[in-house]
Amino acid sequence: MKQTSLLLAGLLTCLATAVPASAQPAKANVEKMYLFDCGNIALNDASSFTPGAAGPGSLAVTCYLMKHGQSWVLFDTGLGDPIIDMPGGQKSPAGVWTVKKTLTAQLAEVGLKPADVTHLVLSHSHPDHVGNLALFASSTLVVQKAEYDWKDPMGMSRFKPEQKAITPAGDHDLFGDGSVTLVSTPGHSPGHQNLLVRLAKTGAVMLTGDSVHTRANWDSKRVPERNFSVPQSLASLEKMAAVLKENNAQLWIGHEPSEPARHKYAPAFYD
Repeated sequence: MKQTSLLLAGLLTCLATAVPASAQPAKANVEKMYLFDCGNIALNDASSFTPGAAGPGSLAVTCYLMKHGQSWVLFDTGLGDPIIDMPGGQKSPAGVWTVKKTLTAQLAEVGLKPADVTHLVLSHSHPDHVGNLALFASSTLVVQKAEYDWKDPMGMSRFKPEQKAITPAGDHDLFGDGSVTLVSTPGHSPGHQNLLVRLAKTGAVMLTGDSVHTRANWDSKRVPERNFSVPQSLASLEKMAAVLKENNAQLWIGHEPSEPARHKYAPAFYD
């Protein structure tokens, strides 16, 4: 009888301290997300990024800023601010880069300086995504280890070793609350990553970097032959589809030329 009473008391204690599944804390949300116009790329040949396309084309360049508590998270830095002073833009093998408004000026419009950005998340290390990297030397760099370790064509590091860095090898919950999650999507480059952002009103949004360049590529599940690894790129598209479904998330394609007209840009924001 005594033993039964002790067992019953222990069971009641466990029930009293257990948290019902329905009472488990929900995933936290990002308070605000701003979109910045980080340039435009006029393509000589659209098919180099969108298989099946013909003739010239264009790609938008979009950067994203998120407020999470006391932290400010920037996803990609776009084309370099100095391009704004170049008549006719900057020529590249793919086409011509132009900047209408600097990233620094757009940050100022929301009351921030580059030094206020606490975390700089990079989708990858190609020039149209790291053009303003030097402005954020005091920010914590967040990049996949495979990308961090990938040497440039000269055999040099793509990042400064003195900059504080978080270098996960795979998916990573940045703040441990499900609000900002790195989604590993290798293929375009060895350590490419997307960003899954959770907003209270807007819901979950996946930001693509270069895992997919255009809506046509996404709809047809095509990737450029110029990617670092086509098989990895295709596998990443399948993973993205699964993550989108699991999180009931929207897909925002940062390079899709039709997307700027569909979104509001800073100083307006999504919440």
